[in-house]
Parts: sequence; C-alpha cells; structure tokens
Amino acid sequence: MSDVVSSQWLVLRSVRSTAWLLGSLLLLLAGCWGAGTLMVSAWDAASPADRALFESADMTVISGPLAQLVLGIVGVLAVTAEYRTGSITTTLTAVPNRLRLLGAKTLVVAGLATAAALVVAVGSVVLSLQIAGDRPAPIDPWTSAGDMVGTGAANMAVCLAAALTGVGLGAALRSSAGAVMAVAGLLFVAPVIAVYLPDPWDTRIASVLPSSLAAQLSGDDYYSLGVAGAVCALVAYPLVALTAGGLTLLKRDA
Repeated sequence: MSDVVSSQWLVLRSVRSTAWLLGSLLLLLAGCWGAGTLMVSAWDAASPADRALFESADMTVISGPLAQLVLGIVGVLAVTAEYRTGSITTTLTAVPNRLRLLGAKTLVVAGLATAAALVVAVGSVVLSLQIAGDRPAPIDPWTSAGDMVGTGAANMAVCLAAALTGVGLGAALRSSAGAVMAVAGLLFVAPVIAVYLPDPWDTRIASVLPSSLAAQLSGDDYYSLGVAGAVCALVAYPLVALTAGGLTLLKRDA
C-alpha cells in the first residue's frame, strides 16, 4: 500500500493545478487581511452607535468557505486529471485493485488537505487577532482561547471533508468540470437556494449544508443540528461521495 500511496503523491504533485490552487490559499489570506483591515478602519471612524452594528473581525468567515472550495477542487483533480490525460489506464494496469487505488488517492489528498487547512486556519486566526488588536466586541472575534481554537479546528475539519468529498465526486463523475461544478454547487449554490425555501425548511436544509457545519461544530446554536449532528453530517458527505466513487470505479471501465 505504501508504494501505491507514494505513486499517487507523485501524481498529485505532477498536476500543475495543485501548486496553483495551494498558492491561491496564500492569496486568500492576503485578501482576508485587506478586507479585515478595511473593516477595522471603518469601525475606528464610526460613531459608538454604528460600531455596535459591525460584525467581528473573524477572518475564518471569509477564508473557511473559499478554502473548502479550493481543497475540494484539489480532491477532484487528484482523480479526474488522470482521466483527462488518459494516464488512468496505465495507473490501473499498475494497480489493478481499484479500491486500493482510491484509498491511496484519499490518503494523499487527506494529508495534503490537512496541512493546507492547518495553514489557512492558523493564518486566519493570527490575522484576526492582529487586525482586531485590543479593540472590544463586536470587533474582537473571540472571548476565550478555547473559542479561538474551536473555530480554527472546526474550519479545518470542514476543509478536510470538502477535499475528500471532491475525491469521491471526481471518481464518481470522472469529469473535472462536472465534479468541480458539483463541489461549487454544494458549497455555494445550495445555501443560496436554501434561503428561499419556506420556513422551517430553509433553516433545516441550511443546517445540514457544509456552509453551516463549521459554525455548529464551534457551538453556534443558530442552526438545529448541534455539535453531534454537525459531526454526523460532516462525516456523511465524504463517506457518501467516496462510496459512490468506489462503486463507479468497480462497475465501469477506465
């Protein structure tokens, strides 16, 4: 299995889009710093009444969803890039056990996504603290170190789930465009649609979507799942996607 994992790590590194996508996460952090700095500048210039209307300087609100999209695409391309180039035939000849191949791809993407998500989460937290400085609430994003760590860990978990879901969707659809659209639809289109559903379905549907899971994992009680329900939903997304991808690999020719 270690040889298969090593080969899939080489495949992932050889895909040029992997480096570009990971590099975009650094640009994302720079954008968060710029947006946060502008917000704090506006807060400094606002009246006391207007200051109470501001949101906190928690940059994970911006970086989290976008990092999920980027890492979801990395997961997709870890599979579909070989179908696009036709090298999947050679890969399957070398690794005829298709579930082992999918498992190796999953492990490689999981390791890379965890490292990337850690950088984004820590970077976002540090930037949030730097931007907020010693300003009071509502600009101050966290009331305790536990809340701060919980927010970062929750965003890391959702990013990892998004990456693994991308692997499963890539294996199931075998199309870069189709799988990327599916990931983007799940992360950004579905929450918009949920807003327009009649009450109480708007909140019920929104609560199980990836966009709301990080907040619920951090203890936000606006949605109905709670921490335990959010964990179940978080596990369900990659589990269902990878199961679908595995069945597709077994039943369809390369």
